[in-house]
Amino acid sequence: MHYLFRKPKHVIAVEWGDGEIRLSLPARGGRMTATFPLTVPSEEQGFGVGQRLQELASKGVLSEPLCVVVPSQVCTFKLLKLPTENVEVREQVWRTEASNQLGLPLTEIELAFFEQPEGVLVAATRKSFLHTYLAPFLQLDLPIYWVVPSIIGLWISVRKPFSGNWGILELRGNRQQLTGASIALGFGERLRIVHTITLNGNNGEWLVGELQRTIALYHRTYGEAIEQIFVIGNRRFLEEFLGSKTLPPMEELSIDAEGNTPFERALSAIANAISSVPSILSFPPPEREPALVWRRVEERLVGALAVLAFAGLIVGFAISSQAKMVKEKIAAEQEILNKQRRELNRLTVGNFSQKVQSLEGIWQTVADRRNDPLELLYWISKALPTSLWVTEMAFLRDGQVVLRGNAISHSAVTDAARNLSELEVENNKRLFAEVMTNYANARTVDGKTLVEFQITAWLRERTSTFRQRQVLRP
Repeated sequence: MHYLFRKPKHVIAVEWGDGEIRLSLPARGGRMTATFPLTVPSEEQGFGVGQRLQELASKGVLSEPLCVVVPSQVCTFKLLKLPTENVEVREQVWRTEASNQLGLPLTEIELAFFEQPEGVLVAATRKSFLHTYLAPFLQLDLPIYWVVPSIIGLWISVRKPFSGNWGILELRGNRQQLTGASIALGFGERLRIVHTITLNGNNGEWLVGELQRTIALYHRTYGEAIEQIFVIGNRRFLEEFLGSKTLPPMEELSIDAEGNTPFERALSAIANAISSVPSILSFPPPEREPALVWRRVEERLVGALAVLAFAGLIVGFAISSQAKMVKEKIAAEQEILNKQRRELNRLTVGNFSQKVQSLEGIWQTVADRRNDPLELLYWISKALPTSLWVTEMAFLRDGQVVLRGNAISHSAVTDAARNLSELEVENNKRLFAEVMTNYANARTVDGKTLVEFQITAWLRERTSTFRQRQVLRP
C-alpha cells in the first residue's frame, strides 16, 4: 500500500450509488462534503459519475489521494481463524483458505485482509464489479490508493468508543425505498461477524428476520448477547416492520465529522480514520491504464517539444555569432580528448589480467549446474520416489527451490526430503546445502488418503538478514 509507512496529509473520500455521488474533500480548517444527484438512468450512472468527476478534476480538487468507498452489499466477509504462519507464506495461506471457505475461485474475486487477535477478517468481491465501479475514476487517471467496503470504513472510524458486545447497522437506499443493509457485530475493538443483505424485492419484515438470525448466530458462536446496535441510515423503513419482533436496543450512530447527512459525515469520518490508520482493510488499488499514462506523456511532450524548439533557435543563433570561439574551443577539447584516449589505452592494457580473471569467474558461474533450471529439474526428478508427484515447482532468486505436490504417504515425503539432501552431482558435491519439509498434511479424497506437502531446498547457504530471508518470487 502506498501509505503503509507514512500517514497521508490529506485524503479524499468518495462513493456513488442509489442515484447519488457523495464526496468528502479536505478544506481549510476541516473538510467539505457534498452530495450530487445522478439524473441519468441506473444503467448509465457510471457515465454520469464520470462527467461529475471530470468537472471536479478540471477545477483541481481531486489531486489528493482518493479513498473509494464501495457498497458493503456487493462484498462477502469471513473471519478466518488460522494458526500463526511464517510471514513469507501467510498471505498465500490466507488467500487459499478464503477461497476454500467462500467457495469462490481466486481468478474471479478480489480479496482484502485485516489481521485481528481472533483471526483474519477477509473481504471478497467480484473483480467484474470492482472494474465497473472504479471505471469512472480510472478513465480520468485519478490517484486511487484505497478501496474500502462502507461497513468496514464505519467500523474503523468509530470503533474506539465501543465497549461490550455491539453492532453497527448500515441501511442503504434512496428516499423512496430501502435497497439493502449491512450489519457488523463485535466485542470491544474486535470485529467478529459482518453480514450483508440485499433486499431484491423483499420487504422490511424479511430484513428484520435476517437481522434476528445474524444476531442469533453471534450468540451461538460466541456465547454472548449483543447489547447495543448503532444505526446509520433511515430507521423509518425498519421500524415499520418491527412489530412484536425483538431486537437489541437501537440508537443513531453518532459520528463526529463534517457533513449535512449521516452518510456525508460517515465519508468524512472514513477519510479522517485513513489519515490516522492508513493500513485499513482495502482491496488492492487498480493499476493505471496504459493508454491514459501514454496520453499524459503525450500532453507533456507537446509542451516540452515546443520549449525545446524555441531554446534550439536561441542556441543556434548564439553558436552562429560565435563560430570562431567555438572552433578554438573544439580544437582544445579535441586535444584533451586525444590525451584521454591515449591514457585510456594504457590503462586498458594494464588491466587486461583483471579482465581475464573476471571472465573466468563469469564462465564458472555459467558452467555451474546449479544455475541451469533444466539440469536441476533432471537431478530432482531422479531423486524423487515414484509414490510422490510434484504439481508445482518454483526456482526463486535467492537460491531456493520450492516443491509442492501430493504423496501416497508421509514416508514418501520423508524419503523425498532425504534423497534431495543426499543428492550429489559431479565431483561428489551435494546439490543442495539444506533441505526442509515445510508441511505434509494428509487429506482424504474419494476414500483415498493423500498427503499434500511442500519441500524447500537451498542451493546455497541461507542468508542471515531479515530482508534476504524473505521468499522472493522469480
